[in-house]
Amino acid sequence: MADRLWQLNQRSRRLIDGLLELAQSEQGIRMPEEVDLAAAVQDASEAMLPEVQARGLHIEQELQAVKVPGDRTLLERLAGNLIENAVRHNIAGGWVRVATRVEDGQAVFTVENTGPTLAPADVPSLFEPFRRGAQERTDSGKGAGLGLSIVRAVARAHAGKVEATARQDGGLLISVRLPRNEG
Repeated sequence: MADRLWQLNQRSRRLIDGLLELAQSEQGIRMPEEVDLAAAVQDASEAMLPEVQARGLHIEQELQAVKVPGDRTLLERLAGNLIENAVRHNIAGGWVRVATRVEDGQAVFTVENTGPTLAPADVPSLFEPFRRGAQERTDSGKGAGLGLSIVRAVARAHAGKVEATARQDGGLLISVRLPRNEG
């Protein structure tokens, strides 16, 4: 009984933390600082290494230093949520690719992974709170169902956008585009 109560408490805590982050990121960035997007992505990747190894996944990184104006904590959360999503919704022995680069004058961060096949029509609903494609995700045990909603809100708070595409062989390709500092 104590273990079950502890698990319920942890789920509630994740939900509250996620809702607070979502609300904070929707307020915009009050005092932006120069953030190296590649460093934020690297930190988020390293935090997921124990789970990547435990699941037998392979992670590839191609990180080009790209400066963006913003909030480092929120950008780390954006990167962390995308990498965590790519790891947790993957297949045994699968892979995750993360990259940062400059494209058409913008900073671009991509996360691509193997995973279950998704219908292209279900992809937009992944960014809705508490949804995973056609099913609710609040009882999955994998999170509170707010990760991609937070990603979208953080991208918008940074004057950016997020696009997701279902991969034909399963998994997703998610791209975040942000304005960048020229320096």
